[in-house]
Formats: sequence, structure tokens, C-alpha cells
Amino acid sequence: ESVRGEGAVLLDKNGKRFTNELLPRDLLTQEIYKQMKKDNTRHVWLNMQTVHCPDIEKRFPTICERCQEEGIDIHKDWVPVVPAQHYFMGGIHVNLSSKTSMDHLYAVGETACNGVHGANRLASNSLLESLVFAERAAQDIRVHSHEMHTPQRNLFHPSAYRNLPQYFTDNIFLVQSEIKQQKQRRKKA
Repeated sequence: ESVRGEGAVLLDKNGKRFTNELLPRDLLTQEIYKQMKKDNTRHVWLNMQTVHCPDIEKRFPTICERCQEEGIDIHKDWVPVVPAQHYFMGGIHVNLSSKTSMDHLYAVGETACNGVHGANRLASNSLLESLVFAERAAQDIRVHSHEMHTPQRNLFHPSAYRNLPQYFTDNIFLVQSEIKQQKQRRKKA
């Protein structure tokens, strides 16, 4: 996000710019996924050669180091990118105590949709939000801890989640559509 703000551009598989890189996060994410689907690729490209920053390695050290580790020369090569979970407003609806609709399950941070943001997470608020809502969850857990019981068997099966990232990539529009429908149903109720 920050390198796009400094002039980096997103390219399709043919090296053509396909969107306005400064769109709000939710709209940019949709554009990237549309392009990935159109190109039948697992990523789009970020061209950092257009960044007008003489000290790019100092301004973006983490990005530059990671690219170097992967053998990508940011001055010559394009960087493969996909939207990270950071771009999604969390799909887990919670109340203001971070409690989900499932008994004894809480969600905080960027996985949670707590209603304090709107369509785009407010920049630089993620850490503070996580701390505040984690504290609220902890308080609620303290109050209700006597109601909680440990299951006698392990309910987690890692094999069920093995293909989850690919599932989301393949079905992002279906997931987004379902979320929108749920929001509309809640508004009508």
C-alpha cells in the first residue's frame, strides 16, 4: 500500500496497468481479484520502477529486503502481489465484546468485523483496535468463564484446512456476494 502511494503501479500478466492503485482498499482488492480471474493467474504484478524515491531501500527496507531474499531486483523486476487478509474487513461478525455468534468463541483484530470502521479499515488503527477489543474479550471471558467447558476430544482437524487459501482465491467473489447478502438480510430484519 505504501509503495503504491509513492508511485508503484499494478500490472496484469501482459504488463498493462489495469486499475487506479489509489482506490480504497476494498475496491482495489476487488479489482485485483477480477484481474487475477481474467488472467487466470494467482497474482498481479507490482512495478516499483515508477516509484520516485531516490532512497527506496531506506524508505521501504522490509519490502526491499524481502524482494532481495526472493531474488527480485526491484529496480528491474516486477513483484508478484495478491491482496493480503489485511485488505478484508474480517468476515467474523462480533459484538462490542468481540464475541461471535458461537458460544465461547471470540475474534479480535483484522479477522473481526465489529462495526467500528465501515468498508475500509482506518489506517494505522489496527494495533490499537486489537488491543482494545482483546481487552474487551478478556473482560467478557472473565465474567463468563464459569460457563465454559473444555471439550473431551480435539475438534480441530488440520487436513480440513489444507486447501483453504486456494478455496478463498478461487471463490472470493462468491464469498463477497454471500457477505453482502447477509448484510442486506440483517438490514431488513
